Amino acid sequence: MIKIKSIRNRILLRVSLLFLVIWAAMSYATYYQSSDEVRELFDSELAQEAGILLQISTNLHMDETHVDPKLHKEIYGHRYEKKIAFQIFQNSKLILQSANAPAHTMSEIPGFSDQTINKQLWRVFRLHDEQTNQFVITAERYDVRQELINEITGNSLYPLTLAIPILLFTIWIGIDQGLLPIKKLATQISQRSSDNLDPIKVNFNIPNEVLPLFSALNNLFRKLKNSFERERRFTSDAAHELQTPLASVKTQAQVALRSEDKEEQQHALNKTLEGIDRATHMVQQLLALARLEPLEALTDKFRLDLNLITQTIIGEIDQEAHKKQIELELNSVSQTFVNGNQATIEILIRNLLSNAIRYTPKNGHVTVDINRQDNKVLLSVTDSGPGIPASDRERVFERFYRGEDNQHIIGSGLGLSIAKRIAELHNAKIKFEHPETGLKVIVEFNSAAEH
Repeated sequence: MIKIKSIRNRILLRVSLLFLVIWAAMSYATYYQSSDEVRELFDSELAQEAGILLQISTNLHMDETHVDPKLHKEIYGHRYEKKIAFQIFQNSKLILQSANAPAHTMSEIPGFSDQTINKQLWRVFRLHDEQTNQFVITAERYDVRQELINEITGNSLYPLTLAIPILLFTIWIGIDQGLLPIKKLATQISQRSSDNLDPIKVNFNIPNEVLPLFSALNNLFRKLKNSFERERRFTSDAAHELQTPLASVKTQAQVALRSEDKEEQQHALNKTLEGIDRATHMVQQLLALARLEPLEALTDKFRLDLNLITQTIIGEIDQEAHKKQIELELNSVSQTFVNGNQATIEILIRNLLSNAIRYTPKNGHVTVDINRQDNKVLLSVTDSGPGIPASDRERVFERFYRGEDNQHIIGSGLGLSIAKRIAELHNAKIKFEHPETGLKVIVEFNSAAEH
């Protein structure tokens, strides 16, 4: 099968096929109508000729004349005259016939019939007069009719046959003009620089058929621009934030190398490990954020038990709380099901619990509550830490942001940013409450439908 890539050629091919079908249908209709009209006209002439010949024969008493019944004719006035014949019979006796008529009866059937005479197909009409016992037979060869039918059909289709190429050429020009905006749009896109991701602006009208493509291109440019800006911002922020822990690691390692005091070396090595842990944690958070930020929607969503997932995360993070002698408590009701992606929800809960443990002082407590409210499932994490100062509450979801009073606490400033992004991908809401001491973070999920 031939594949046609050009829109113009596709349209021309389909229009040409349509014209061909129309031409064939009109040819058939014209031929059928012409055949019917010619048949009616010529049959009426045969019947009229037979009636005239019968009237003449009766009035002239041709049966009493002593003439040669066959009319000999050498000069014909028309080329069709040889293709017309007649016979006159009286009491079954042939009394007169045309020069080209056979000696035998051309038809035994009253009225119209088709007969083969001298290997030619003839249209025959037989008219009988019972009073005088005379009958007349008139006949005409079918090729006379066929020539006329062909001529009428050809003359009728001739203007259309000439008009089709002219119409196709006109359509070709019209299609070329109609596709001109696409050519202009393609030229404008090809001339754009590789770093120009601004929406396309044109000074001509975009056809309705091309408008969806035009809008999709602009939408794609917008997404690419946002994506590249995110990548630049992310790379810049990551390089800046990683510079501090890496510099600290290098400084402590140099101190350990220069120092001869074992206690000082041990202290420097411990600080080095802390810096490595901080850098490792930041890299892990950066990777998680890099995977989540470009997403517009999450796949692999399932009906998940939030209570069961939280129990698992608490089991994993319990050792971290135990080091600071922090009490972890989980309070949950039944039927805490949500629709979501399990891996990302685990990251959200782990980040909230890690933040709560990190900012809660020794011998503190962290409480996790999971409740139902109408068609919502509420997950809240409450700690007994310092909370968030009023001056910082507007910026806590910004990447790498950490309050001035918390710089001494190991962290990356990405935990809440990641939690907010995961909540957005689940159409959930995340908010804060500020009790007298500590902080309460609440995530409001849509409840999953019952099975």
